[in-house]
Amino acid sequence: MVKDVLHKSTTLLDRLNALWSLLTISDSDFNAYMSSYEELFFDSPENTKADYENGVRLKGYPQGSSNELQELYKVMHLLCTLGSVEKMYMPPEIDDKQSVLQNQILFEQIVANDLKLTPGDKVLELGCGCGAIAEHIASLTGAIPYGMNLDRSQIEKSWKNPNLPVSNFTVGDFNKTLEFDDNYFDAIYAIQPLTYVSDHGFTFREVSRILKPGGMFVINDVAALDAYDSKNEHQKTLIQHTRELTVFGGFWYHKYWEDSFRDAGFTLISSIGRPAVEMIKKEVSLFDRYEALFKFFSSIHLIPKKTNALMQRMNENSQSYIQAEEEELLTLNWHCVGQKPE
Repeated sequence: MVKDVLHKSTTLLDRLNALWSLLTISDSDFNAYMSSYEELFFDSPENTKADYENGVRLKGYPQGSSNELQELYKVMHLLCTLGSVEKMYMPPEIDDKQSVLQNQILFEQIVANDLKLTPGDKVLELGCGCGAIAEHIASLTGAIPYGMNLDRSQIEKSWKNPNLPVSNFTVGDFNKTLEFDDNYFDAIYAIQPLTYVSDHGFTFREVSRILKPGGMFVINDVAALDAYDSKNEHQKTLIQHTRELTVFGGFWYHKYWEDSFRDAGFTLISSIGRPAVEMIKKEVSLFDRYEALFKFFSSIHLIPKKTNALMQRMNENSQSYIQAEEEELLTLNWHCVGQKPE
């Protein structure tokens, strides 16, 4: 069991800084963000239950960690900071009566338990964002946090956090050789960044290489569920809308995640999907209000039109996300726990 600790939420100053950055965004950053959707989410790879049962091989995300992805996340992080998801992930429903933030806290306690860390252990987060999750995991366990992320602007924010060791947080790409020694970390985790993996075998073997024997590897990410049929146009449209809203890349049936653990030599301890629909409804309701305010302020020329366009692009088709989870086509929270053999 881990102890409960005081958790720092996104502050008003964080939100104001994000808003200011959106209001003053450069034309080049605006255009790069808007055009990134066409580059990143066109003909994205999918592997369904039917594919798995027919022995179709897993198709990684071909663009990998592209420049377009970096441009997308640089702006998406600002938009998410306006709401409850500065950490850039939608938590599963642990307690549907609680807020999105409270469910993030509860979920991160589950992750901390899964990692089996002791004080002084070294733990790495892949796709760490601005380090907020790493800070919480470290406070719960006493472990020394490390993180890597593709978006430099989020890493630079982590460097300003006095609770995080600056030298342990770096710009990095899990689609390339990880710049750590063999058997370096006691545990490694990733919360919703791995849909941009180009080669699951390569990345999972790299994780195993830098993980100590007996160390835990925990992922929580998007997965296709049994009901999803890629030949059903209604379902396919819902998934595409959800992909663009939540900015995930590849979409793979959950058994492919499990096989990726086993193929890299991990012992799979557990594998479970959790819904998030009530959390989604809370956040969509908030961003619908933001979208209405941005549209109004833009119409009376109090904010730039391009700032309004960013919000509309981000929040577009949000109801499809709710419907896709209600129809049990996907989850953003398929949770796998693996252990490197001793």
